Amino acid sequence: MTVLVGGVSELFQSDLDLGRLAIERLQPEDLGRDVLVEELHYGAVAVVQRLQDVRPDTLVLISAVRRDRRPGTVERRRIDPPQLTAPQLQAAVGDAVTGYVHLDLIVDVATGLGALPRRTIAVEVEPEKTSSGEGLTESAQAGLGVALDLVRTELRRAPLLRLVNDLGPLVGGDRLQPSTSRAAMCQLLGELSHLDREGRWGRTFTFRDRLRSRIASDVSSEGMDHRDWALWWGLIEELDRLQAVEAVPG
Repeated sequence: MTVLVGGVSELFQSDLDLGRLAIERLQPEDLGRDVLVEELHYGAVAVVQRLQDVRPDTLVLISAVRRDRRPGTVERRRIDPPQLTAPQLQAAVGDAVTGYVHLDLIVDVATGLGALPRRTIAVEVEPEKTSSGEGLTESAQAGLGVALDLVRTELRRAPLLRLVNDLGPLVGGDRLQPSTSRAAMCQLLGELSHLDREGRWGRTFTFRDRLRSRIASDVSSEGMDHRDWALWWGLIEELDRLQAVEAVPG
């Protein structure tokens, strides 16, 4: 499993340089041996080529992006691949080959060229000043601190959400017979999909405890094999670890 954290920035353009500065803060940290932390300030086509080389399971992009929000506002969102027409993709590639880089442009070109990872997360800060200059405004500096904490949270949760992606196809369909444990797992996976989308735990730990109880009662689905059991328990153990690390109430 590889996670690429990319700082998207326009160099020395005041708050729009936030992505580069974020990477400077993250690179000295021990974020895990499978985490790559890189500046993505070069053209969008070159960024997509980098994605094709690395093929990360998860991509986390951090950037200052103008979206008419209050300056310093921080937003985390799961990116869905855009539905681009051929002329829209051609226009995006045309912008990209000039060396222009922007978070949305990277997503558009990567989608069109089949290089966008299955899980792509954007962590955005609304800039206040976008003209030429060095350093961040006070609002962007405050937003940067919040954004970095969100990136660290994404990295902690990435193994869990990878398990969710692996378990979904195994639990769905007709492969496993109906049972209370399978129903509890489906409920938990649904809540974890909401976590992936919204970034909030919701009733995750209540559903985890329910699944643990069903498994302890030996109420399992016919058709389960060793891989199923390993993944099910792996999911529970990863939730236990994250609950302790993030001090989430049970």
